[in-house]
Amino acid sequence: MRPREQERSKPIFHYFNIEDLVPDDHILRIIDKVVDFSFVHDLVKECYCADNGRPGVYPELVVRMILIGYLYNLSEKRLCEEVKMHAAYRWFCKLSFDDTVPDRSTLNKLRNHRWASVNLFEKIMHNIVQQCIDAGLVSGKHLGVDGTQIRANASIKSLEPIVVPMPLDDYLHELNLVNDDKKDTHPQDKDFHGTSLSNRTHHSRSDPDSRLYRKSKGKEASLSYIGHNLIDTKSRVILATKATHASRSTEPVAALDMLSDIENFPDLYHKVKTLAADKGYGSGTFIADVLDRNITPHIPLLANEKPEPVPSWKNRTFKPHIQAQRNEKVRLVKARNYARLISTTSEYKLSQKLRKRTEHVFAEAKICHGLDRARCRGKRSLQDQLYMTATVQNVKRLVSFSKRKLKSIFADSLNHISMPSSCLSFNFLNINNLLFGSFHSVINKFKTFILIRVYLPCLKY
Repeated sequence: MRPREQERSKPIFHYFNIEDLVPDDHILRIIDKVVDFSFVHDLVKECYCADNGRPGVYPELVVRMILIGYLYNLSEKRLCEEVKMHAAYRWFCKLSFDDTVPDRSTLNKLRNHRWASVNLFEKIMHNIVQQCIDAGLVSGKHLGVDGTQIRANASIKSLEPIVVPMPLDDYLHELNLVNDDKKDTHPQDKDFHGTSLSNRTHHSRSDPDSRLYRKSKGKEASLSYIGHNLIDTKSRVILATKATHASRSTEPVAALDMLSDIENFPDLYHKVKTLAADKGYGSGTFIADVLDRNITPHIPLLANEKPEPVPSWKNRTFKPHIQAQRNEKVRLVKARNYARLISTTSEYKLSQKLRKRTEHVFAEAKICHGLDRARCRGKRSLQDQLYMTATVQNVKRLVSFSKRKLKSIFADSLNHISMPSSCLSFNFLNINNLLFGSFHSVINKFKTFILIRVYLPCLKY
């Protein structure tokens, strides 16, 4: 006979510390050290009653959960499941294994109802940007702006013709005729072959804010939005973000709105010198508006490269509206000529190279944080998604900057160590100048080895 398999004994009680389960180099542990979330309670304080009703869920706990969801691209349902069984997630949310995790309906009600009146996610993003500024990460001198297509959370089959208002009797009569003709058809079986679809004649039943949009010729049109980012090109920190309807004309308007948003950071706004963008922002009106803000536009023009003569008129006018039109024409011509002059400088060429970092930020958001598609429906929900996605990306920048800062402090402390001549004559600074690139990590390990094995034993004598 086969020997009976020994059954595994299961202990009744488990004794462990949740701190020991989370590695020291885990990103959530570093975020908890670097980022301060204590401001959340003050932002939503007016949404709660102090002396009525049962105690609500702690706001900072929910914000930390939502941050995890955007960091790892988890839906709200998957997020609640992962927090229940993931030790690092529970530790980051300040939960023990005996605490109850908020369910999906609680997150939904807080996000869409209780906190909707205070614009919590916008304030969270602004607070994280301010922490990046205070840490010295953001320079603010050179900015970049760009937009990207975001697919709406709606199917092309949800399109339906826009109904023109009509009298009630005519509407009921037409409705009866339609129902008599289409009793055997199914609403989901739509055939758009031979039908001309446009935003003027059709709209989505499930997401009316979305628009039919295609990025270029030869590509299919889909229900989409446009997401815009204004970033600091040196640190790639997102300073402002905005969601608009899918249209090419919304990009310059959104860029000006985001420039107005960073006026909330006065120390940063007065440092802005240049703004880099692609050719989609190259209209004379946008360039003139940027110049009015004392910002140099590093933007390629939509017009030709030849300078334009400043218009002049033989006859003088005394009509205010005509004089305003003439002044506007002169302003736009001068702005375009100034942009042509700037395009010949070396700073302009460098800004156009750094402008691609805005596209890198969008690529990171779409691949790692789920910005390729809207999570919910409606422009307001997409705006909250942009705020939280930008917050997660800025937190990652702040964490990386803090790591580099600690390494530089440690390296400086090693370089300024004065060793006894009898022990070892070794100049770390010269070695750093000779060896670089892939040998940098080896040099750091060698420094630590020399410090522990050679210098410290010498101190005993």
